[in-house]
Amino acid sequence: MFSKSFWDRIGISLSGFCAIHCLFFPVVIVLLPLWPVAEAIHFWTHPLLFLLIVPTVYYALRNSDIPKIIPRLLYSGLVVVALAWLLHEWVGLWGESIITLIGSGLLIAGHWENYKHHQQIHTEGCKV
Repeated sequence: MFSKSFWDRIGISLSGFCAIHCLFFPVVIVLLPLWPVAEAIHFWTHPLLFLLIVPTVYYALRNSDIPKIIPRLLYSGLVVVALAWLLHEWVGLWGESIITLIGSGLLIAGHWENYKHHQQIHTEGCKV
């Protein structure tokens, strides 16, 4: 359907957007006089991003000959982002942001390693 590196680029973009959201949302929320609107946007951002991240991780990992570190990074990042979303009431806004940033970092690292792996395979395939 799409190239394997396509899903890694989408994953890096989504994870990066998630990280940007977590870094800037606390600052923006202070500046916005429309608190109810901002709260509704924030409430739906996490489930929406999570629903976009899950298939991205799935499609990025369809290849079975990838190094074991890549699925570990991607699944760990997915779990950490899910925990941040599920535990947001307990850890507060800053705790949720920090946990989500960790998960986003893991996802970005996993997709980046997967992207490099596929580029290396493609380069080696062209030389043969």
